[in-house]
Amino acid sequence: MGQTMKMFMAGLAFVMLAACNDDQKMDMIPEIDDSFYAELFGGEVRVSDPDNPGQQVEQGYLNLRTVVINTVMEIATNDGGAYDDLQPYFSVLLSEVGRGETSGFTTLVSDFTDLLAQATGAKNFTYGGLSMADAHDPAKNPRMNGLVNDSDYDLFIQAVVAGAAQAGITSQAVIGPVGELLESLRGPIVQRGAGEQLDLYTRLGGSGLIEDPDREGALVEVGYLALRQVVTSTVLVIATNQGGKYDDLQPYFSVLLAEVGGGNFSGFQQLVKDFSDFLAANIGSQNIGYGGMNMADAHNPVANARMTGRITAEDYDLFVEAVVEGALENGVPMEVILEFGAILNSSGLRGAIIQA
Repeated sequence: MGQTMKMFMAGLAFVMLAACNDDQKMDMIPEIDDSFYAELFGGEVRVSDPDNPGQQVEQGYLNLRTVVINTVMEIATNDGGAYDDLQPYFSVLLSEVGRGETSGFTTLVSDFTDLLAQATGAKNFTYGGLSMADAHDPAKNPRMNGLVNDSDYDLFIQAVVAGAAQAGITSQAVIGPVGELLESLRGPIVQRGAGEQLDLYTRLGGSGLIEDPDREGALVEVGYLALRQVVTSTVLVIATNQGGKYDDLQPYFSVLLAEVGGGNFSGFQQLVKDFSDFLAANIGSQNIGYGGMNMADAHNPVANARMTGRITAEDYDLFVEAVVEGALENGVPMEVILEFGAILNSSGLRGAIIQA
């Protein structure tokens, strides 16, 4: 128990002891509410709700909600890049708000405020969301991108403190208990070690949805769009074959090139989709799986009629070079390209694809 909490509890115990030992004052002293919600945040006093005209809200809940809204906005606006490291976790939310959809924002604010209200002693609010462990596990919460580490959780607490300050709440008597509450949740929330990176899919943009530039009226995950652009560029780099750089790869794509030459792009689109799906499924996507042929069959002319010839190690290296070129065309950072290279050059994948 922190020093602030100890001092508060000691003071509370003193007041309760004094009241209980003086029968003559019992009727004059109101019942002591020993929750932080009542003592420090305003409690159940009803006040006008500034965000919902004509409605009232408990003062304690309003104060907590204001802090939560300020915290989310502090992270979202990210002035000076102070919260760059938190942006990936909020990919879904930021993408929604970016296209004018605020239901996710409203739900997040409500859930986080309910959690704080219940934890600080509110009697009329109950948190009914996921457990903290599940809420911060992308495998169990599709709105979460990436696993949180200690340093990023510290940065989140910093955002909460900043959000509280914007609401005029700077007293250590208030900030202290809230900080201790957040610290008590560190265990289930922090699920990534200090030396572990965020998964590659999250770093490419994750599962936040944006308008698909290639499909009018459709939405696409930010991370998937980044992959699809690289894959598309890779195929085009090979197909255009400027300077004859990829002459040795042309025979493998003879079926595809003939189709495109005849104005049929269905095979091209399917190849881009399959390769993008394969990459997404292997770098951390929770929503996109690969449903195509296994890599050995896909590159075996006997099993795949669209494949002509068995790939050599030299030609596979040339293909990886084309992927790098496609990634560079799309501004992918070199450190990410190197990670892609490690995946493409993994022994299992190379072993399945190289068959000559």
